[in-house]
Amino acid sequence: MVMMKIGLDIGTGFVKCVSDYGAVRFPSIYVRRIHGMWTEKATEVVGSMASSLLDTMGATAISPIVRGKPDSRYYKQVDMLLAETLRQIHRLAKVPVEMDTKLRIVVGLPYHAFGYRESMTRVIQRALNVETCTVVAQASGTLVDLDLESAMVVSIGQGTTEIVVIDDMEVIDGESSRWASDFVTRKIGMYAHLDTDLLHKNQDVCQRYSRIMAENLAREIHDVSGQYGNRYTIALSGGGLLIPGMQERLAAKLKEFKVVVPNDPVMSNANGLYKLAE
Repeated sequence: MVMMKIGLDIGTGFVKCVSDYGAVRFPSIYVRRIHGMWTEKATEVVGSMASSLLDTMGATAISPIVRGKPDSRYYKQVDMLLAETLRQIHRLAKVPVEMDTKLRIVVGLPYHAFGYRESMTRVIQRALNVETCTVVAQASGTLVDLDLESAMVVSIGQGTTEIVVIDDMEVIDGESSRWASDFVTRKIGMYAHLDTDLLHKNQDVCQRYSRIMAENLAREIHDVSGQYGNRYTIALSGGGLLIPGMQERLAAKLKEFKVVVPNDPVMSNANGLYKLAE
């Protein structure tokens, strides 16, 4: 029996996955499109293909997973995202999808959604050929990726920003802040987060609203850190750091802390989750 190890971070904006055969990342969206009067057949796609159809006539889009929780109305679409993840991994490995490969998966959930870990486990076991599925706090991935055992992880996602205190690899406190990337990106367009070039073309908007977000997020970080005597290193990660001005503005608000950033802040959680799967 072949065993494949996977670290999986299913975010509001993107699915990030690291496996034995490489890493994949694609938009966490589903699109259904009616072709028109000449046929009633609908197109149903997820990921990059879905994002390419967003602006076509007759297309409707949804995010099946919001803030770490599968929407109970869209389990079929969640299954499609998981199947797309596995398809892309097999494409990297040049292994037929039908091959009887068992999976060992470690999945990260936002702090506030951790109570849904059993539900997420059932969803994954139903959709994939899973040998073992372990659900951990999403922020643990960043910590492991940085080879740290203790820190305050601030992972800026599209739907939430995770502020999680981890001491000796044990989560001791945290919150899922609503000051997340969508506060900035939605000022440009509903799916602007899918196109980094679009964010850079709208630097003025990003700079203006990243300042507001950084100020409010820094206030929350100070509040949590102060409860522990400000003794923890701040580990910043997440796709929100790609928003023009965000990383610089946030770092400026955290000058009194030791701040570390992984080499790839977008894939950091998934990298660490894969190491845990190993």
